[in-house]
Amino acid sequence: MRNKFTYLIFFILLSGYAFSQKKASTPKKQEDKKFKTITVKNADDLSFDRSKSDAQVLKGNVICEHEGALLYCDSALLFSSKRMEAGGHIRIVKGDSITVTGDKLLYDASTKMAILDGNVVCIEKDMTLTTNILTFDVANSIANYYNGGTIVNKENTLKSKNGHYYSATKDVAFHYDVVLTNPDYKMNSDTLRYNTINKTAYFLGPSIILSKDDYIYCENGFYDTQNERSAFSKNALLVTKQQQLRGDSLFYDRNKQFGRAFKNVTLVDTSQKSILYGDYIEYKQKNSEAFVTKKAIYARIVDKDTLFLHADTLYHRDLDSVNNFLTAYHHVRLYKKDLQALCDSASYNSMDSLMQLYDDPILWSNRTQATGKKIMIKLNNQAIKGFILENNAFMINQVDSSDKFNQLSCKNVEAFFEKDTVRKAILTDNVEALYYAKDKSKLIGLNRTTCSFMNIWFKNEEIDRATMNTKPQGTITPMKDVTEADSKLKGYSWQYNRRPKSKQDLLNEPKEPAK
Repeated sequence: MRNKFTYLIFFILLSGYAFSQKKASTPKKQEDKKFKTITVKNADDLSFDRSKSDAQVLKGNVICEHEGALLYCDSALLFSSKRMEAGGHIRIVKGDSITVTGDKLLYDASTKMAILDGNVVCIEKDMTLTTNILTFDVANSIANYYNGGTIVNKENTLKSKNGHYYSATKDVAFHYDVVLTNPDYKMNSDTLRYNTINKTAYFLGPSIILSKDDYIYCENGFYDTQNERSAFSKNALLVTKQQQLRGDSLFYDRNKQFGRAFKNVTLVDTSQKSILYGDYIEYKQKNSEAFVTKKAIYARIVDKDTLFLHADTLYHRDLDSVNNFLTAYHHVRLYKKDLQALCDSASYNSMDSLMQLYDDPILWSNRTQATGKKIMIKLNNQAIKGFILENNAFMINQVDSSDKFNQLSCKNVEAFFEKDTVRKAILTDNVEALYYAKDKSKLIGLNRTTCSFMNIWFKNEEIDRATMNTKPQGTITPMKDVTEADSKLKGYSWQYNRRPKSKQDLLNEPKEPAK
């Protein structure tokens, strides 16, 4: 009772003193009336000695209020009810949602800004911010730190040098040395914004997400930590144990292990030494499956060179850590320095090392063209070993880059490569051969032979010699008697104009077959 009475007498005297000072002094600026002063709600002891200080001294269970915010402390200095310096068990309570605690406090009623120093903790529901020095905008519930801080939100822990928390939107902005730690992954970023409601992190600078199974890099994007969904842009990169996926933008669902990449996309299979390119890729991490379209290209290291394959659509899958499978659909074009091909669809299985070409396939190797109902290219031991022509096989071999062509027609052909060129071919069933005989470098005649089986050897990219089964039928026409009709077998069609000239040429529309 005595304390309350003393408290009342003190404020009556203080009010009289303030009134006399107001009359003697010049009128206060209009802007001073735009804010309310700090109100003392409770203090075990209150004193004022103007000879010592301009401040009221509050001690013991101090409670002050300013525009809806309650300020608790052990002791405080109150300057004209506008500014407060407080210490000991500082606590600011704003409504029923946010509480800020610390060791020391400076508060300005005109700006509604509080500076807390020492063991600062800001708590709002399931979010806790800790730092040493915090600037707190009481009016707008905005907390800022500039000397390192940590925010814990359920399973996520975020640390940074600078941070800003906006209670109205529940957003936190982090700058410099940002680290988000989760039981399943860890994020590092230069600039990051995090929403404590939807648990989503927004990247605004170079950022890394690292888990035990994969690694993600980007320079812009977001990560929904609650649903494990993310979208990245600006040099987006996803790295798994066997693959690397990058593109202008990347979407990834960690729960489903499913990703999409857009524009300038590459998927590198480090175990298979192959790369998929395109402007759109769907990637399933669990089975290492990739679906590629829009400028889709498959590249594979073969015999110290690269084999490029383009199609409207590519499907790639790793069968295990050693073997993989590829299918290509529509407008397939293949390029290697010493081998090119066209077809409508193709497949490759590393288990049998066969690349199969379907639907009007054409194969070129140096000056040799091969066609058949189906073509199989043998790629044993990372090198092209040969090819097989199945049904309606036809081979054309240009003689000395001239307008004359050796021709072989039969049901099936098996050809063998040596040093990147055709060295031998085995022809079976209904064999017809039309090739030019030479005396040194001079053409002496045109040999036409039919048989059921033939072995052909090539030298310097031309037919060198041949062996046949018993009872072959053949004729040799001297060069002076060779006519245009004599020089073509049925089914002859030299389609050099359709041949891909380079890897860049793969994306060009294939030309129509020559008539």
